[in-house]
Amino acid sequence: MHSRRWLTALVLIPVLLLVLWRGGRLGFVLLLVVINGLAQWEFLGMLLPESEKVRRLKSIILGSWLLISFCTTHPATYLCNPSGPLSVLVLCLFFLLLFYLFSYGHIADLGRDLMVHTLGLLYLPLLLGHFIWLRYMPQGEQWVMWLLAVIFAGDTAAFYSGLAWGEKKLYPEVSPGKTWVGAAGGLAASLAVGVLLGRWLLPQMKVLNLLWLALLLALVGLLGDLFESMLKRQAHVKDASELLPGHGGMLDRLDSLLFAAPALVYIRLFLLGL
Repeated sequence: MHSRRWLTALVLIPVLLLVLWRGGRLGFVLLLVVINGLAQWEFLGMLLPESEKVRRLKSIILGSWLLISFCTTHPATYLCNPSGPLSVLVLCLFFLLLFYLFSYGHIADLGRDLMVHTLGLLYLPLLLGHFIWLRYMPQGEQWVMWLLAVIFAGDTAAFYSGLAWGEKKLYPEVSPGKTWVGAAGGLAASLAVGVLLGRWLLPQMKVLNLLWLALLLALVGLLGDLFESMLKRQAHVKDASELLPGHGGMLDRLDSLLFAAPALVYIRLFLLGL
C-alpha cells in the first residue's frame, strides 16, 4: 500500500505542477473540470449507488458549468466576481428542481435523490471553484502551490504518525482510523512546510502570518477530511473509489482542500488584503 501511495504521488504531483506553472489559466481550469467530474461521479456513486448513470452525467454537466462560472472576474481589477457563480448556482438549482418535479413517479426515493444531487453541487464545484479565484488573484500560482503543500504535508504526516504512534482515536464514530497523535503530527507538518515554503514562495508574508495561516488552514482541512469521512460512513465504504492506488478516490484527495481553498480566498480578501 505504501509503495503504491508514493508511486501515485510521484506520477501525479509533477503533472499538477506542470499544469499550474505552464498550463496558464485555461489549463488550470480544464484540469479542475476533469477533477470535479471524477469527484462528482464518485460522490454520487457512493451515496446513490442504485442511481442511473445518466442522472450522474446531468449533475456533472451542471457542476462543470458552475465551476467554469468562477472564471468571471471584475474587468477592471481581475479579482473574483461572485455574481457569476451565484447566478449560475441559482440556475443549476432551478434546473434540478424542475427535473425532479417532472420526474415524479419515475424515480424511487425522489426526495433523497434530489438532496444528494443538490449537495453534490454545493459540496464539490461550488467549493472547488475557489481554486480558480485563488489562481486568478495576484501571485496565484504561488498561493495555490503553497496551499497544496501545506495540506498534503499535513495529510501525509497525519497518516504516518498516526500509523506509528497513534492509539487514542480522534473521532471514532466518523473516522475510525484518525488519532490525536496523527492530528498533532499533521498540524506540525503543515506549520513547518507553511513557514519554510512560504518564506520562498511568498517572501512578502511575515513569519507570524505564515504560522497562524498554516495552522488555521490545517485545522479547516482536518474538518474537511472528517466531513468526507462522515459521508463515507453513511455510505458504508472505506474509500470513495479505487481511482488513485494507495490514496482511494479523487474525492479522498480533495476532502481537506475543499474546505481550505475557500478559507484561504476569503482570508486573503478580507483579512490580508492581498
